[in-house]
Amino acid sequence: MEEKNKIKKGYISEAIGTRNYFSYRADLVLYKVLLSMIVLLVIFFITSDLKFSILIAAEVFLIFTLVNKLNITRKRREGEEKLIYRLKTEHFRKKIEEINNDDFGMLIGFLFEKKGCRNFIKKGRHMFLAEKDGLINCIKIYKLYQGTELEKTDVRSMISFMCSSSIKIGYLVTTVEINEEAKKLLEKFEDKLHIEIIDSNALFNMMDEAGILPGKEYFSKKIYEEKSFVKKKSKLKNNVFDNKKIIVYVFAAVFFYITSAAMPNNTISIYISYYFILLTVVSGLYMIWVKYISKETGN
Repeated sequence: MEEKNKIKKGYISEAIGTRNYFSYRADLVLYKVLLSMIVLLVIFFITSDLKFSILIAAEVFLIFTLVNKLNITRKRREGEEKLIYRLKTEHFRKKIEEINNDDFGMLIGFLFEKKGCRNFIKKGRHMFLAEKDGLINCIKIYKLYQGTELEKTDVRSMISFMCSSSIKIGYLVTTVEINEEAKKLLEKFEDKLHIEIIDSNALFNMMDEAGILPGKEYFSKKIYEEKSFVKKKSKLKNNVFDNKKIIVYVFAAVFFYITSAAMPNNTISIYISYYFILLTVVSGLYMIWVKYISKETGN
């Protein structure tokens, strides 16, 4: 049970990005309490009936508790999907890096066969001709190392072959980015040739649609076994001392102070107000330190 709770927290952390999980949950509680207290105060000023005001505020509190629960469930599902997608893309990149050029060519041939291409003929180095809907398609494959780019000379050789062979449809499969000069050359011939670029993202989608990549069950099992969550370096300013939250702290401090003045018997409100005043002061000092003093010290 404890392991499942950790996994659920991990999913939510994945969905909320840089924010801290406990800060996210604390914010939900804070907003819920503030809204309930606002309702309590408004109803009390209108009716002067404390019991009725507490009853309505309690109902609002329960409604927001249910809404927060639904939001957390939605965040957990989003986080699970996001994490599985990240693990799947990492798995894809690792396999592409490990595969040799010949096997990679066979993989591309298989994927294009799934798209309806037939009668493959190898034509030159890492180039295939294939027939689809009665037309000849040119498939040029470049499996390069990460950090490199597909250059203009690589694209020119494909364009030259297609023009000399009267082939109008081509597919440029590459595992790396295409540099600007190569892109301009492709744009120059886009009226004469239809060349579709199959980059890493498109290749990932093709492999996923073809069922080559493992399914959700494989990665879900991997998550439970390895707990493959991103370990965040939680920044205090992004969780407790965020400048947007200072506004909420000021509002909360003023609100609970007014509540204590309007309801003298409710002594807990004044202490809550003092807490938010202290949090506002500390947050303000921290933001000043981060924005001005730490920068000057670094320089």
